[in-house]
Amino acid sequence: MMRTLIRAGAAFAALLALSSAASATTYSTDHTDLWYAGEAESGWGVNVIQQDDTLFATLFVYDSTTAPHWYVAPAVVPASTGSQTTFTGQLYSTTGPYFGATTFDPNSVTKTVVGAITFTFTGDTTGTLQYTINGATVRKTIVRQTWRNNVLSGNYLGGLTATGASCGGGTANGPILIFGLLTVQESTSQTAMTVQFTSNQGQASQCVFSGPYQQSGKLGSINGSWTCTTSNAGSFTMSAIEANQNGLTARFHGSDQFCTYDGFFGGVRDVPQ
Repeated sequence: MMRTLIRAGAAFAALLALSSAASATTYSTDHTDLWYAGEAESGWGVNVIQQDDTLFATLFVYDSTTAPHWYVAPAVVPASTGSQTTFTGQLYSTTGPYFGATTFDPNSVTKTVVGAITFTFTGDTTGTLQYTINGATVRKTIVRQTWRNNVLSGNYLGGLTATGASCGGGTANGPILIFGLLTVQESTSQTAMTVQFTSNQGQASQCVFSGPYQQSGKLGSINGSWTCTTSNAGSFTMSAIEANQNGLTARFHGSDQFCTYDGFFGGVRDVPQ
C-alpha cells in the first residue's frame, strides 16, 4: 500500500500501513493510573482502572476519626452518551471477613451506597474529582502520580501516520505516512526517535524527532523539533505516550514549512536479530 503526500516540491511516502501497540482502551485516553492531589496531601489518592468506557475507582482517604478508609466505585461510566472526559457512578463502602481468617465467607461481605463520584478530565494527565460520602461533598484537582519513567529505548518497526492541513493556500494535503525502522535513543535530557524509510522516489530517507521526555503517571510527552533528509523541518508535540513490552504509541501534532499535521506515532518492538 503506497500513500504519497506532495507538498511544494517535497514528498513523503510509506512502505506499509502502520501497525502499533494497542492502548488499554479504544474508547478514549486511557485514564488507568494512580491519581492524587499532589504532595501536599500525602496519603490521599484514587486508583483508576479503565476498560473500554468504564472506570473502576478505589478511593483511599481518612475518615472523620482520621483513620484510613477506602471506598469503591465499580461502574463509573460516561456522564452523557459518548463523553470521553466526564465519568460518573455510585460510590460504595464495603465490609467483609477478617483478612487473616483461614477461610473466606462471601456471605459476610456487604456493600452500602454512600454517595456518588464524578471524574472530569481536563487533559491527558489532569482533571477534577468530586465525590460525596454520607452527605459530605469533596472536590479536588487531581494529577497522575509518577513513580518511575518508562524506558523507550530500542528498535521498532513503525513511525508516523497523520493528515496534513493548512498547507499552501490553506488547503488540506491528504495523508502522510513515514514508516520503516524506528530507533529510539534516550539520554538524561533528550529523546531522539529516528525513522528510516524509502521515499516515493526510491531513495533512502530518514526523519529525526527529538526533545525532552516528560513522564506523568503511566503517560509521557515530548515537545521538540523534527528534521528530515527530504528537507522537511519543524516542531511537534507527542502526547499520551504509552509504552509496554510490545511497543509504544502516541498522539502527534506538528508542523513544518509546508503544513500542519495531526495523527499518531508509534511502533511494534523489533525482534532482536
